[in-house]
Amino acid sequence: MSDNSEHLNPVDPVVKPFVDFWSSYIQQANEATEAWLGKVDADPKAWQQNWFQTVSKSMDAYLRSPVFLQAMKHNADLVIKAKEQADDLSKEIARNANIPTTSDISGLFERFHSAEEVILSRLDAMEEQLGAIQRRLDENHEQQQ
Repeated sequence: MSDNSEHLNPVDPVVKPFVDFWSSYIQQANEATEAWLGKVDADPKAWQQNWFQTVSKSMDAYLRSPVFLQAMKHNADLVIKAKEQADDLSKEIARNANIPTTSDISGLFERFHSAEEVILSRLDAMEEQLGAIQRRLDENHEQQQ
């Protein structure tokens, strides 16, 4: 395979790590199989246990390999980027169609809440003023009697 790797096309930097990884994986699997076949007994339970251990080691090596982990990271990054782009697109469509978004509704709620607080504080001030006027009227009424 090293003879062919020198004559590959410009896609080699992308494909080469995967080819190297799978070549290494197959070589390790072959070595593990040869080691496993050397331990095989006539007992089916021992044979099954050895097979499971070998498969477990092989899958563990595969799942922990830098190439697999890098591919998983790359795929996760792509999914996150696609999600962000979909969110941006939906916001743009909503904005162009004059459909309120969650942030619009949240901002409107905050404005209503602040207006409510201002109105309530002014009503409290008006109640105090009316109370003071009522007390003065009561005092004047008492003095006249």
